[in-house]
Amino acid sequence: MTTEHFDRAAAGWDGKSRRVMLAEKISAAILTLPLSKTMDGMEYGCGTGLVGLAVAPSLLKLTTIDTSQGMLDVLEKKIREEDRKTIDTLCCDLLLDDYSKKHDIIFCSMTLHHIQDAKRLLQRFTELLNPGGYIAIADLVTEDGSFHGAAAEGVYHLGFAPENLSTLLQDLGMESIKSEIIHTIIREENNNREYPIFLLTGRKIS
Repeated sequence: MTTEHFDRAAAGWDGKSRRVMLAEKISAAILTLPLSKTMDGMEYGCGTGLVGLAVAPSLLKLTTIDTSQGMLDVLEKKIREEDRKTIDTLCCDLLLDDYSKKHDIIFCSMTLHHIQDAKRLLQRFTELLNPGGYIAIADLVTEDGSFHGAAAEGVYHLGFAPENLSTLLQDLGMESIKSEIIHTIIREENNNREYPIFLLTGRKIS
């Protein structure tokens, strides 16, 4: 799943009810964090904004970032139509491009497994967090590769063990780390196989 793949898929991205439901579960879980209208947020791998648009009203400002301009084009249309003045978009790769703005919360949804150097991305997140800021990562629990299928491009991790990511965040200077299963995707086409989705959260030590 390269950037070009996501560019092509963008127009019909919101057409899958399962994808919309997942975004609703993830955004609801993120909204349990102590967010406020004083906080500046960033969503990485924002796609068409299914999560970010739901979280943004609880923040002062939200910068939505993706490497796919096609996805951002769809999101930008929503922002215009809904007159969402507190949301900015940016086409950027945090592992390649120069980005230094600091945030009070950084979140991503079903993005980390598409990042080859996931550890470095989490390090970048913590570097870009203000002291006391929050991180929220939603992704697949370790699976057998059947979620995307053998032919999938750009899938570098078959999910994650939340406890391993928790240890990594602790090493990166995060505290109050917790993970929970917030949703389970059931694939009828895969013999009703279940794919749990976790949300991992933590707070940068002040």
